[in-house]
Amino acid sequence: MTSRPAGAPWARPVGALRRVVVASSRYKPEAHQAARAIAEAFAQRVPRVDLDLEGAHPVAEDDAPADLVVTVGGDGTLLATARLLNGRPGPVLGVNLGKLGFLAAFGADEVLAYAEGRGVAPWRSLATPLLDVSVRGEPARVALNDVTISQGVMTRLIHFRLDVDGLPAATYRADGVVVSTPVGSTAYSLSLGGPILMPDVRAIVVTPVAPQGLANRPIVLSEHARLRLVVEGRVDEIAVVLDGQERIDLASGDVIDVALGPDMVRLVPDGYDPFAVLRHKLRWSEGPTLGPG
Repeated sequence: MTSRPAGAPWARPVGALRRVVVASSRYKPEAHQAARAIAEAFAQRVPRVDLDLEGAHPVAEDDAPADLVVTVGGDGTLLATARLLNGRPGPVLGVNLGKLGFLAAFGADEVLAYAEGRGVAPWRSLATPLLDVSVRGEPARVALNDVTISQGVMTRLIHFRLDVDGLPAATYRADGVVVSTPVGSTAYSLSLGGPILMPDVRAIVVTPVAPQGLANRPIVLSEHARLRLVVEGRVDEIAVVLDGQERIDLASGDVIDVALGPDMVRLVPDGYDPFAVLRHKLRWSEGPTLGPG
């Protein structure tokens, strides 16, 4: 397992940018006004600004690379945009108009100030890996946070087998399983009791969802590990879900291959102190709240 620096300085003045993409989502119409305002502010100082309010395809493969991609909405908007970028250049900065804002950490006013040329904040860019996911041998899709196998109606346990690097690793009878990146380790996997990985750790976390066998615990695998999940037995509404957004239906006998791919997404988190994020966003390590008396 290897490590990377937690973040490299990113302090480009707005006048040095040649292309900016501002992306939102058709599922977040309340974010469109802010996205338009941010795009208009960048357009005063950047030669090319593209505004995508539908979240359809922010950077075409044959297009000039973006110097900065700004997502406006929340963590879900950032995740969807990161999958569409699929490792192409362009650091991604998320504006949070949602609830948690774990990945999308900036306020609209901060980004507007930057777009208007009012200084450069001491931001850092964080290179984070994507999961490559292939179902039934089809071309791989990508996920930034996690890949989940789950059942739409939890009426019976799912039976599936996990092989790692071609060797049998585990057989699960569970409600599902989550395979996550280090960034995704603080998402669904964490709520299931999975470990927190620092963002500079290159590894994969496998966390079963309510396994019948109490010995089936979360495991951390090498960045080079190649996972194969095979669905066994009777199935009802089972699917692979990428980042909680993109669904691929499964049938008995289907094979799902998962590995860390060669491509990276460069995130621009606010500051980036991972422990501060855990304390402030997830209330990590706080003591109990005591009432009067």
